[in-house]
Amino acid sequence: MKYLRQTGIAAILAAGAMAVCQPAFAKDFNANIFFPDQHPLGKYGYVEWAETVEAMSNGELKATVFTGTVLLPPRSGMSGVRDGIAQVGYHAGTYTPAELPISNALQEMGLNYSDALVMIAAASDFNMTNPAALDQWKKAGVVYGGGYSTPSYNLMCTTPMKSVEDLKGKRLRTAGAAMSRWVESVGAVPVNVPSSEMYQGLEKGVLDCAVNVASDLKSRSLWDVAKHTTMAPLGIYYSGPMWAYNQDFWKELSPADRQIFFDANAKAMADLYVGYNASVDAALSEAASHGVSVYQPSDEMKASIQAFADANLVEVYKTGKEKYGLEDPEALLGQFDATVKKWEKLFEGVDRKDSAAIETIIKVNLYDKLDSDKYGVN
Repeated sequence: MKYLRQTGIAAILAAGAMAVCQPAFAKDFNANIFFPDQHPLGKYGYVEWAETVEAMSNGELKATVFTGTVLLPPRSGMSGVRDGIAQVGYHAGTYTPAELPISNALQEMGLNYSDALVMIAAASDFNMTNPAALDQWKKAGVVYGGGYSTPSYNLMCTTPMKSVEDLKGKRLRTAGAAMSRWVESVGAVPVNVPSSEMYQGLEKGVLDCAVNVASDLKSRSLWDVAKHTTMAPLGIYYSGPMWAYNQDFWKELSPADRQIFFDANAKAMADLYVGYNASVDAALSEAASHGVSVYQPSDEMKASIQAFADANLVEVYKTGKEKYGLEDPEALLGQFDATVKKWEKLFEGVDRKDSAAIETIIKVNLYDKLDSDKYGVN
């Protein structure tokens, strides 16, 4: 397994050359994610995942992993897979709402769910079994191979943001429409830029805050430019595929190879959940040594978030219909919520730090129930 990260013009030219030379249906393949290699999504979802795939296949499935924006910019993650620039890739659904209306409608409830372990499995389950979701992925030109979920989003800012009053007029980088609406509700300004641009935005004063997982203080060195972190519970993010597969590449694989990807994905999802939480703890424990002050949100700020989340549940069906064009949003979002409740029961009592136990639950209750002869082929 090889991986390339953003290292300047030479790396970009090398990446382009490799993309052109990559055989279309070879078992050597390109895998792309715009997060850095030490970010939890890059590390567990791609770098270590690729090593697992290679080991499980006895060296027959080898990925060249591109991290950062060497191969594809964030907004082109899915189209790059569809067009065969990468055979496997991560994509944040927020960037393509017209192509992924269901994914974006589901993310509208991101402030209403808080359990990342449940959501990483529930989002995967729903997208791999629900007929409407499967049709969405087919129309988008990719095969959905599994999902992800972040821990809670928080505020990483250039000045202290302890109260709602502190936020008024400030420019906040957001992810997802619901989060942007909460930002507007408190008198702040949502800014829709990829997470890869947070550092530059904060450094240059284009952003006052980055709304993202606090692990980014370390994994993206935000603690160099954002010296104030408020642990406001601003929802979790689970929109889009952790692994989207090029349709032709997926069809050319043998059922045994597809099963290897299923098994590797189950392991990576478990490792991601455990590792992501650990990375948040590590970043916060080291924050003070980098001059970062960490605050708890005021009661007023917490009440504002909760009131918005409660009101959002009333509006989510209307939003699904009017904004995303869902024919029956009550049924679709109800099915998703039922899937969430299913996984809440499945994970009851599991040791949240035991990645092997989590992997087994995901494998047995999701991937083992998929038919590798047929899934994503027809």
